[in-house]
Amino acid sequence: MIKAYLLRRRGEIVLATLLSAASAGLSIVLLGYVNRLAGSGLHDPVQVVALYGLGLIALTFITSVISGTYLARFGSATIADLRRDLSERYMRLDYEKLLEVGKHQVTGSLVADVGRLATLFMVLPLFIFNAALILFSFVYLAILSPALFAVFAVFMSFAIGSSLHLMRKGGRTMSEIRDEEDTLFEHFNGIANGKKELSLNEARARHFMSVIDQSIERNRVLGFAVQKWWNHGGTWSSTMIFSSLFAVVFTGNAWFGVNLVTLMQFVIVVLYLMNPLNYVIVASQDIAQGLASARKVSALGVLDPPAATGGAVPAQWRTISARDLCFRYNAADQHGFRLGPIDFDAHRGEVVFVVGGNGSGKSTLALLLTGLLRPESGHLELDGERVADDAIPAYRQLFGSVFADFYLFGHVVDRTGTTAADGLVNSLLKKMDLQDKVQSSDGLLSTLDLSQGQRKRLALVQSYVDDGEIFLFDEWAADQDSEFKEYFYRELLAELRRKGKTVIAITHDEKYFDCADRLIKLEQGRIATAPAA
Repeated sequence: MIKAYLLRRRGEIVLATLLSAASAGLSIVLLGYVNRLAGSGLHDPVQVVALYGLGLIALTFITSVISGTYLARFGSATIADLRRDLSERYMRLDYEKLLEVGKHQVTGSLVADVGRLATLFMVLPLFIFNAALILFSFVYLAILSPALFAVFAVFMSFAIGSSLHLMRKGGRTMSEIRDEEDTLFEHFNGIANGKKELSLNEARARHFMSVIDQSIERNRVLGFAVQKWWNHGGTWSSTMIFSSLFAVVFTGNAWFGVNLVTLMQFVIVVLYLMNPLNYVIVASQDIAQGLASARKVSALGVLDPPAATGGAVPAQWRTISARDLCFRYNAADQHGFRLGPIDFDAHRGEVVFVVGGNGSGKSTLALLLTGLLRPESGHLELDGERVADDAIPAYRQLFGSVFADFYLFGHVVDRTGTTAADGLVNSLLKKMDLQDKVQSSDGLLSTLDLSQGQRKRLALVQSYVDDGEIFLFDEWAADQDSEFKEYFYRELLAELRRKGKTVIAITHDEKYFDCADRLIKLEQGRIATAPAA
């Protein structure tokens, strides 16, 4: 993943590297000029020295500003590109894959991993700059005194190698931290989603808090281990730099007979290198975290090539069918619930009720019929023709829905993605008796903070504007009062039928079974004899 992004922006990275190299090189030239003046005095006229020095300072400043500006632009653009690309990839993630990896893992990845990947790409340009500065400094030190540089290089090689070894111990723990963070995110979601149950049972709340505390403690232990090894690596590196300075000064005086001016210049450059070296060490921590997040994102399958698309469905279809559909959520569990085999037909303009007890497979059948779940065996058909795998995305576009676990979006858009006219939305809100609760302005709803029954009515408004060819309702009327149940079954469904829409409604309301053209009854994952409509 990291390689792909670097290749995509290789031209900008080359330019950033060149600018960083120019800025770092000029910094070393300026430092060398100051060192020469300090060591040998002014050999040129004062005006010439002043003009040359000031010019070199100005050129270094301008180059650094240009380099810093470009690096900031590069970093922010890369982060935006990364966030946009990952968001689009998560949007393309199959619903079945989402169920497989867990919604909390996707949330955790979007919150934690994208942030760490963004940090990685933000520090990368400065990492390149400081690495270039260190490289040029090493070249300058080698020119200044090959003997002293040899001593310094031996110490620094040992320092860098041993520091990386220490920090690698912390890097390996980062993957464990990311796995534990997913568990923690799941618990955090439980605080909000299970608030009612937790409020009504203090003992359960205390138990759940102990579960959260255990997860937090595991994160703390792992985080401590990571920080400990990284801090040990940074401390050891700093110690080795001072040790190298001592070795340089000692050997320069005792063995090599280096003059004091050269020795002092060498020491000044090494001290100048302290900040770049420390930044590279600190940035290595951010890079290690970013790489761990990249591995996590890759493991979720977000980076897999998207499934082939391009198939089409007939514009004037007459019948959708399911043939021998079978599905099991855990294919390895041969004793778990299994849906199917199912044979099902729904005709254009028909209202079909799917009925049955809890756990009979009604909602799973709805997910299979919409193409959100892929069957273990069997297939979907349109007018007797099998829907090819690459046509499933196009097939899904036939449906508008209000699922039992529906999600409300703040904007109301039609089937083409165009913002719905406020007049249309507000008239539908009035029909749903929501005009005093919600208003639409430029397609944006004023609030979503409603009761569950009102939220379902608002979801129905959005579905009505969406205007799919097939409407799927999963227990829509379950939270409605008698007035809206009557409206839904007697008026809305009849209106959709007159418009030629197909309606598949999952329901328990026996009182309104007569509103359906056909009833499909499920029992233990199989179609049973349906009651008469």
